[in-house]
Amino acid sequence: MSQESESLIVAVDGGGSTCRVSLCRMSGRVVGTARGGSANITTDLNSALSNILDTVHRVYRVAGFDPTRMVNDFAFLGLAGANLDGMAAQTENALSFSKVMVTSDREITVQGAMGGEDGTVAAIGTGSFFVSRQNEKIVSIGGWGFQLGDDGGGAFLGRKLLRRTIHAHDGIIPHSPLTRKILERFGGTPQGMVAFVQAASPMDYGSFAPSLIEAYYAGDAVAVEIVDAAAASLHHTLDVLSTKATGALYLLGGLGPVYKKLLRPEYQELCTPPKGNASDGAMALARQLWAGDVE
Repeated sequence: MSQESESLIVAVDGGGSTCRVSLCRMSGRVVGTARGGSANITTDLNSALSNILDTVHRVYRVAGFDPTRMVNDFAFLGLAGANLDGMAAQTENALSFSKVMVTSDREITVQGAMGGEDGTVAAIGTGSFFVSRQNEKIVSIGGWGFQLGDDGGGAFLGRKLLRRTIHAHDGIIPHSPLTRKILERFGGTPQGMVAFVQAASPMDYGSFAPSLIEAYYAGDAVAVEIVDAAAASLHHTLDVLSTKATGALYLLGGLGPVYKKLLRPEYQELCTPPKGNASDGAMALARQLWAGDVE
């Protein structure tokens, strides 16, 4: 089979903030990469599909291919929200690849980080999820969206910050420099915050996380309260997952480095660099799934 007629693999890592796409040959060699906007299919399916397709088309062009050839290629997508009922099937039906598989971003993240080995993944970005694997037993926690979970993620932290800002305005807790700054951002009254939350996405809430972390290191009382509570919750989750018994901790996502500094020493000692990223995991799972179709 010539390289021009060979089917390619499109590996997609779609999270709440970004969509990362790799175009790969069946050998595993990456021939192009591209990055786009949010790909959370439960927050806004149409917007997520638009971002995914825009990024897929761009990666074909980067690699020197016509995007129309996607109808002959295979795609493996790990997307935030795909673990919820019906979302994976809707997404698969909307994509015009020869073969397509949509699964949750946790599956490709775990595969990319751990390969086939035991360990625990704590993925904390806009959202969060936690997975441990020991002797082929897999336990998962979280990943249900920031309304119900995503503990410690950027959206979770942003929502907590807005709530505490309202509490400060109402006199329930003292104001801090951070809560005053947030209130001023919305015109000095809660009305602007109320309007904001009516249509705010997880990424919108997550946009407050950098200010929160900066204030935490500056000793802001409200920021310290929120981040310390999130770190305590993380420790409890790692305890529940028997992380020490799994032998390795892969702390991933944009907030991973922040939480690593807050871990107890016994967990810091377990921190291990990931073997690969989520796109690598998607590619590996695709090659496993379709090996018989491409040899």
